[in-house]
Amino acid sequence: MSSSFATFVLRSNASPVLLRTPRTSTLSSPATGALTALVLQRSYSSPGIRPRAPAPIPLGSAKDQAEFERLVKEAESAPATSHPDAKTPVPEEFEGDTNPVTGEVGGPKREPVRFGDWSFKGRVTDF
Repeated sequence: MSSSFATFVLRSNASPVLLRTPRTSTLSSPATGALTALVLQRSYSSPGIRPRAPAPIPLGSAKDQAEFERLVKEAESAPATSHPDAKTPVPEEFEGDTNPVTGEVGGPKREPVRFGDWSFKGRVTDF
């Protein structure tokens, strides 16, 4: 062989294992030297290619860190603004559970179809 390593692939139930034996002239017998010099290595990974985890962000001074934490806390506690196209809630016509006009108990506070609550593009979806 032209390379300095002889490569043998053994098949097992899980995955192939790559066996390498160095070829040197100092081994007394090829069989004994090959058995003692076997190095097992996975054929699908190498130790130098693995990516390293990113380093943590440097904190800087304690004053800058405290200001950053304060700004993050303010940004998280700010009230959420609604979208300008969002529907405004419809005010209720009466207080309580009984409709004073119809005498209905437990019914809708306002007529839902009148304001489009149960309709989509003019088509009623809940009846």
